Amino acid sequence: MINKFEILPNEIFHNIFSYLSWDEILVSFCSLNQRINSIIGSVFSIDEKGIIFNQPGLSYKTFSSILLPLILNSSFLLSNIKHIHFDGNNSISFELIYQDLFFNHNKQNVSFTHLKSLYITKCLLFKSLIEILSLLIEHQLNELTLTCNEDIYKTFGYEGGSSSTAKKEALDMFKQFLCQIFSEQCKLIYLTLDISHSDYDIHQCLKSPSHFRLNTISDGSQLYCVTLRCLKIHLDCACFLEDLIAHVPNLEQLSIHCECLERHSQFSSSNVRISIIPNGNWFNKVPKLEVFALKCSIHNDSQFLYLKWLLNNVNYVRKLEIKLHNKNVWGTDQTIWKSIVDSNFIRQYCLPDQIINLKYFYFYICVEHELLSNDLEKIINSFKIDPFFIDHQWTNVKCFYDEKRSYQHIFSLNNDTFQFSDSLVNYSSICNWLDNQHIGLFLDLSICTFLEQFDKLCPNITTVTIYPKRDLDESTMTMLLTIPFEMKQRNLHNQFRNVTKLRLGIIYSRVVQPFDELIELGEVHAKIFSRIISMTVQLKYISMEKLEWLLYITQDAFDDLRENALSTVRHAEFAISSCNFGHNDSIHIGKHLVPLLSTFMPNLQALSLWRPDDFPWTSIRPDFTRARYGLLRRKWQKTLLTSESITEHADLLESNLCQLFEQLKRLVYLKIYGKILRHKVEPYRLMAQNRFPNSQIDVDMSRFRLWI
Repeated sequence: MINKFEILPNEIFHNIFSYLSWDEILVSFCSLNQRINSIIGSVFSIDEKGIIFNQPGLSYKTFSSILLPLILNSSFLLSNIKHIHFDGNNSISFELIYQDLFFNHNKQNVSFTHLKSLYITKCLLFKSLIEILSLLIEHQLNELTLTCNEDIYKTFGYEGGSSSTAKKEALDMFKQFLCQIFSEQCKLIYLTLDISHSDYDIHQCLKSPSHFRLNTISDGSQLYCVTLRCLKIHLDCACFLEDLIAHVPNLEQLSIHCECLERHSQFSSSNVRISIIPNGNWFNKVPKLEVFALKCSIHNDSQFLYLKWLLNNVNYVRKLEIKLHNKNVWGTDQTIWKSIVDSNFIRQYCLPDQIINLKYFYFYICVEHELLSNDLEKIINSFKIDPFFIDHQWTNVKCFYDEKRSYQHIFSLNNDTFQFSDSLVNYSSICNWLDNQHIGLFLDLSICTFLEQFDKLCPNITTVTIYPKRDLDESTMTMLLTIPFEMKQRNLHNQFRNVTKLRLGIIYSRVVQPFDELIELGEVHAKIFSRIISMTVQLKYISMEKLEWLLYITQDAFDDLRENALSTVRHAEFAISSCNFGHNDSIHIGKHLVPLLSTFMPNLQALSLWRPDDFPWTSIRPDFTRARYGLLRRKWQKTLLTSESITEHADLLESNLCQLFEQLKRLVYLKIYGKILRHKVEPYRLMAQNRFPNSQIDVDMSRFRLWI
């Protein structure tokens, strides 16, 4: 008997599915009947609709026992899925998933016959992954996004053993894969590639023909990827860029993010100057190139010379976008940066010598400068009176001076990346514009006025980073205490209605120092942070520089925290001080983790922790008296090397994990960054395997990951 639900029109089903994630669609509706299966297949045949593995909330049990068998046994899914995304931020070991998901039994055919787009972000490069990617780019994919995890080389070592031979073999395999991408064996049209964490040998791989596979050379001629049209690449050094240009003759769009505009750090300034031809041209190599974008930091005059050489090579493009920054202009080899960035500066250093087809020119420059009050007007007027910029209609420029950090920001207003800047330049609390969805704010006296207009000024901002002020004087502290009250009076409870990601403090690195003292957030910051958290209405992700900040917010500023303000959080990240080293108050901060999360973030699905040393976050170390702290600490440190201590800490970690997953019922993924001795890896792994037998576990000297 057909019920009323099954006779709904296709449009209604499509509307329902638009509100559901891919796994919810499959678990709830797949195999109900042939018609609904057909509708599901049509949904997944749309390029924008794909499947995302290892997303927060997806448990390994659901994946392995329900989703994986369902996908592999459903011909309509295998033939309709066009887009797959692996999120490395929430992944364990990709190797098993890659093998089971992609390959049929003979490793010659890929299960997804119509797969066209593959995103793999923050990945760990196993040999099996390289094999799969090699097959996919040769026969199927139109689009590939591949970004490497910072621990790429550790991964190579652990997969094949710790020997240097195993690592070398894996690295050679990756070099060959990069060469394949820029050869006739690659059928990609769109490529996003991040190899910024790779070493110098990786960036040199296109120089040596030995890295190309022999079967790719058909007639002895130079290899090309004739299909590639759009390339976005993130590099550490520019030598790789110079080499790949010879292999992409039909490239139309090229976007480069280079950490520092150098060929390699081993080159001195004089070497760079000698090796660069004053004027070049890549037209004979990439004649169809129309769009060139470059984002980089420039530290010296030699790098400006190299920038000029690059711009002269692409002087025939129609669209040029340049983003430059420098945080310190006072080096002895930085004559150019000491000049005021105005129209003359842009014309001389940020444009090619000869303009041929250029119609669209966008730029953004951030540089440390000391500017006078009337300098900004002079800088802006320099573009309005310059005949060159008038003729090209590039006079719409804005300049903003951050007095707090002495930074000059200058940018073209027709650049979409900075579409809010015209309104924001009046607020000194603006730190920077990382992209059009993120904004960083310093806590100062102007923040209340700015937040009052936030939704109007920044309607598309989804990520906000708040930088707390350090070493505030007493008068400023007193004035800042009025901000939470003013925020409450102005009814700013929902100004962050579109913000889903909130960062409090700076967590850009996994390096966490052991805290000797418990560093209090302070009443001012606790109250302001509480108010800012309360302004969100759909907060999904939150990170804090220190776990104790959450403790102070929920205790000292609880009255300023909106009820259930953190209940929507699905992904949280915290840094926790050492449980072995430090004074008595700091080593015990970890005991508050689970009670805080279970009370204020009951729906948490993924948790990341940063540790300065061991993985357990509660302490079994006895309290030390201050008078004998140094002596007792040294004795305690020696005990940590014994087998008894290793067993004790493995039991402690087991207790921590059990408490965490018992209290947080929806938590499915845990990632801990720390630092342990090699002989602790196996006891920790065996403990986790015995306690969570139906889960995916990954343990090494710097990371513990558990997917249940």
